Amino acid sequence: MESARNPSAPRPALSRQPLKGIAFTLFSALVGALLWALLRGPFGLDYASGTLVFTVCIVWFWQLAWSFGGWPASLFTANRWTRGIVNWTVLMLVVWLTIRCFEWWFDKPFAQTAIGLWGLTALFAAVLNLFFFGNRIVLPGGEARQPLAGLANAAWALGFLPLVMLFLPKLAGLQPIAVPYIWFPIGLIPLTWFGGRPFDKLGQPYAGLAYAGVTFVGTVLFAGILKKAGIDFFSAQVAGVKGNILVATWTNVGLLFAWLFNMWPIGKLAQPAKGVVATVGTLGVSLAAYALLVKGFHAADYGAVMFGEFCFLWAQVSFAGIGLFDVLSWGYEDDPTGAGPELGAGVAARSEPAPVEVGAGV
Repeated sequence: MESARNPSAPRPALSRQPLKGIAFTLFSALVGALLWALLRGPFGLDYASGTLVFTVCIVWFWQLAWSFGGWPASLFTANRWTRGIVNWTVLMLVVWLTIRCFEWWFDKPFAQTAIGLWGLTALFAAVLNLFFFGNRIVLPGGEARQPLAGLANAAWALGFLPLVMLFLPKLAGLQPIAVPYIWFPIGLIPLTWFGGRPFDKLGQPYAGLAYAGVTFVGTVLFAGILKKAGIDFFSAQVAGVKGNILVATWTNVGLLFAWLFNMWPIGKLAQPAKGVVATVGTLGVSLAAYALLVKGFHAADYGAVMFGEFCFLWAQVSFAGIGLFDVLSWGYEDDPTGAGPELGAGVAARSEPAPVEVGAGV
């Protein structure tokens, strides 16, 4: 898509990096602090319950901020702020309704239900379809009109896969199978840091199988290395909480780098150099941040640290989601090279950091 903007015309300040990334990182921190105060104050939630609320928020984020492609607000506005406010409000209402439904069904507070296991599995299902398989698990052509495309994704991610992995085994008296989110930062490596290369040349569904395979192997290796280092993600002890903090930190750093900073300043590097630098760089920054967190807080406060991680995570992805405020694409509408790496005129810079087809209406 050629830019319609006059190259000599002044560009909005936030259409250039690193100012865009710095500004929205600060905005995300401010909003995260407000969310902390809201959930801990008026709603009176403890840290574990508050973290669960954000888990449900992120589950619905992939549906209403991605697979629905801006619908329903896109039906009546093209303004990113109006669309973001409307869709974010709808999303939060759906989150509230989901929590109430779990409480009604299980007849107990939501934190004591299976909502956490459901959310983790639904998160995996959504990313598996939208990003690994390019939206082709439920939409063979990758496209459909809205809201059909979004509804199909929601049925798959929120209903079918969690039903198969969680509720059917439970009905049969077996142990439910959930997908812990330790895989998420590993999934960024093939899909984001390496931009899908070289498997994107295979086409679907073969590329999706390759992405899933790389993510699975990488996750097993990552979990094993953590355990050897005394940071056991799956432990019920302090080592498990530390593992969760590290994974949440790498997720925050990875999405901040990919979505708010648009992979600045390495966007012009050729592959595989860009992928290697991004992977090593985000992991290095995450390890440094993790070390500061675990040394700066007592083990008894690690629950608060995790809650803080999710406050910031929800704030930054709310800004970035293409169906919400779409900071990911900020500056690309008028200047395809303005918001991130200089990919050259005519290049769909929006495809960085990760290619995804979300159906008509985007």
